[in-house]
Amino acid sequence: MDDELKPVTIAALQQNPLFRHLEAGDLEQVTRISQTVLLDAGEYLFHEGEPVEHTHIVASGLVRVYQVGPKGGRRLVLHMAAPPESIGEIAAMSERRFYPVTAEAAMPSLIVRVPLEQISRMMDERPRFTRALLRSISERQFDLLMLLRRVAFFEVQSRLAQYLLEQHASRGLGFRLPTNPELAAILGTVPEIVSRTLNRMHRQGWIRLEGRRVWVENEAVLIVVAKG
Repeated sequence: MDDELKPVTIAALQQNPLFRHLEAGDLEQVTRISQTVLLDAGEYLFHEGEPVEHTHIVASGLVRVYQVGPKGGRRLVLHMAAPPESIGEIAAMSERRFYPVTAEAAMPSLIVRVPLEQISRMMDERPRFTRALLRSISERQFDLLMLLRRVAFFEVQSRLAQYLLEQHASRGLGFRLPTNPELAAILGTVPEIVSRTLNRMHRQGWIRLEGRRVWVENEAVLIVVAKG
């Protein structure tokens, strides 16, 4: 490992839910065998169907995790991984040992890659690590179930209205929206549809947009839309 990147790797491991409880000796071992990779925006970390070789930790940047439709056109964004999240731990637990998704840098990103062999060894030797891994997988599974529920039962416009009302209630007037790719991941759709739906709501006077800030202008209409 490059000595200049060692502090970055240690910081990423210490902040990540899977590795942050490691003892000093274990942390040093994982740091020593880990690799770092710098991705430009649009560069792939791995593709769906490739063999699982690493668990990846986002040290900086943002990584889009998605699946491609059967005809190769539409992409369904499942998650936007930001620091200090990990990617690939679910595949590491599977007997199939291939990635079920594609991971692509949404912006310049620094990734720490931990070899799968080390993950398996620590699962055998460190019960606390295994519990953290299972907790991470359970939380990701819950997020996917909520995503499936939204996609199955509500149109994009209804899902977006639900989200805007929730944010308005918790954060007040003029709250800041995530980027369209991030919002698409939350809603289970693609960024282009998010952009069109937001603009349509703005034109119809339901919301007011100023950059990435939004004001709810017609809460009553949004409530009706949210119910589908």
